Amino acid sequence: MTNEIATEKSDEQTDIFQRFLDFFKSYRTESGALKYREMIQRLPVTGGRSVIVDFNELLAHDPQLARQIIDEPENCLKPASDAVKSIVDLEDRDYVTKIIESGFEFKARLRNVSTGEVKLRMIRAGHIGKLIMVRGIVTRVSEVKPQLVVGIFECIACGEKIEIPQVEGRYTPPSRCTNPKCGREGPFILVVEDSKFVDWQKLRIQEMPEELPPGQMPRSIDIIVKDDLVDTARPGDRVAMIGVLISVQDFAPRRGRLTTFRTFIDANYVDTMDKESEKVEITPEEERVIVDLARDEWIYQKIVKSIAPSIYGLEDIKEAIALALFGGVPKTLPDGVKIRGEINVLLVGDPGTAKSQLLMYTAELAPRGLYTSGKGSTAAGLTAAVLRDSDTGDMTLEAGALVLADRGVACVDEFDKMNPQDRVAIHQAMEQQTISIAKAGIVATLNARTAILAAANPAFGRYNSYKNPAENISLPVTVLSRFDLIFVIMDKPESERDKRMAEHVLSLHSSKGVALEAPIFPQLLKKYISYAKRNFTPTLTPEASRKIQEFYLETRAMGENPESPVPITARQLEALVRLAEARAKMGLKKEITVEDADAVIRLMSASLKQVGIDRETGRSDIDTIMVGRTKSQRERIDLILRIVNELSGTSKEGFIPVQKIIDAAISQGVEEQYAKDAVDKLLKEGILFSSSKPGFVKKV
Repeated sequence: MTNEIATEKSDEQTDIFQRFLDFFKSYRTESGALKYREMIQRLPVTGGRSVIVDFNELLAHDPQLARQIIDEPENCLKPASDAVKSIVDLEDRDYVTKIIESGFEFKARLRNVSTGEVKLRMIRAGHIGKLIMVRGIVTRVSEVKPQLVVGIFECIACGEKIEIPQVEGRYTPPSRCTNPKCGREGPFILVVEDSKFVDWQKLRIQEMPEELPPGQMPRSIDIIVKDDLVDTARPGDRVAMIGVLISVQDFAPRRGRLTTFRTFIDANYVDTMDKESEKVEITPEEERVIVDLARDEWIYQKIVKSIAPSIYGLEDIKEAIALALFGGVPKTLPDGVKIRGEINVLLVGDPGTAKSQLLMYTAELAPRGLYTSGKGSTAAGLTAAVLRDSDTGDMTLEAGALVLADRGVACVDEFDKMNPQDRVAIHQAMEQQTISIAKAGIVATLNARTAILAAANPAFGRYNSYKNPAENISLPVTVLSRFDLIFVIMDKPESERDKRMAEHVLSLHSSKGVALEAPIFPQLLKKYISYAKRNFTPTLTPEASRKIQEFYLETRAMGENPESPVPITARQLEALVRLAEARAKMGLKKEITVEDADAVIRLMSASLKQVGIDRETGRSDIDTIMVGRTKSQRERIDLILRIVNELSGTSKEGFIPVQKIIDAAISQGVEEQYAKDAVDKLLKEGILFSSSKPGFVKKV
């Protein structure tokens, strides 16, 4: 009976082999080319061993075989690979011999297995043993290891060499020596140099953030990749994994084998998704709607009004968010220098000004958006963590929020509440667009090409308009200077505006609220953004370039006087180009027009008027956010230090009364409060230190 089953199975596999052979030899594209025949013929030239088969083409050629490979992958994948080897053998027998002697195999790999696609959280017992496709984000990658496939064991007693295939990843030595004259049960040693190994790596993929049901923990599954699939995906990559769902029995140290099983996927193919085009499906009808929408002369206003329509006002901020969603064009210069295209925006506002709502809405609207709170985030959670694998004990790299939001928007709320050491971790991501890790022997650089939209509360609870921005915002200037646009939202009583705000809020709580629909529905706007990012890389026209240059030079000219502060730097010039590119994308344009340049200059000016002004003098001073100190503050501190140096010689111990320093500063035209603030700053920075006797200081 067993022989009959084996013969039946052999006949079935021969039939599958012949059908795959027919498919590889005869399938033609619409242009008439023998696609797979030509692909296989190129393998000896390219040194390849795998043929990537489009499942939809197999389905069109032989529907029964396509369905069979989904239900019985173990019976079908081996004959398919044998068919590839058979055709290569006809073309170049020496190459086949070389591959086999090297211990490798030819493989048929499937992609676009739409029929077998399963959502990660919907994997069930019925899928065990089936060929499935799951999409997700790679969060963890192990090192590449050699896995024993066929072991050559030597009997120590007689020297007989025994070949034992290793099944299901278990180390299986011989049970008895095959030499009739010996027949002993061991011991045996593994002859490593004669055994056959294959490259092995374990990945973990997690559900994509945008597909995660509200309030649910993200699910994940382990993937085993072998041979030429190793190192094809990195943490943060979005992938479609095609493979066979395998189950392994759970084991508890005290209870032994359990009745529950855990699952993993034995990968047949790893399809790394195109990161440029976020996987938002756009039908031809939707594409026509998007193109028609872009022709509307009011398209910019409609997009801005479609961002959080239930939040009253804040037009400039919504416009900045819209530009961040579309993003600029990243560039790599001939000398290898990279210029980021992502736009970083910071919102600083009084409590109750809808900052969090704006961030959450943006995370939902972005084709690839991620929302996190600064208080609940650590450096490892934002960047990457090095963890120990529970099965092997090896150290593995797990991607954090900024890596998972690669090519998208990361919305970080309560930015000022983050621990300072955690906040430092995102410096590199904001400017270099990468995350570097050097922990536990793992040195790696991960992509974090992420636009950051951050919200923070003022340092004093409410924004103090009499203090400079760096004093109001409890963030280091190294972080502040990396934001392209910074906006301040102040909650000031204003009768006319308050009346309109009250009417707006009350209408939300009544039947009138239905009138607050966005001009462009969120789902359509998400597809519009994805379409624009995928298909448009606008370039600067000479007219637009001249306009931006004129603004930059005119603003710089205000600081040419030695007494004047620096009003703008090259960092804002690069930001203007990014913003102009994003605005051109909003209109689905291939070139940046003067209109785009004017619009972003107006927005940049609005931001600089809020945060690029010295509150004491009323003059433009970009150092408020670039170095955290205005020119007038620097001059005042220099004056205080000069006074301290002059007075130091008058005291034996070098300690000087603080009041004496302040009086000397007042005599030189400095206001008393400003002089006190300057002394306090020098004490905080450790340039001056206090005596044990109150009211006396000394220079360090």
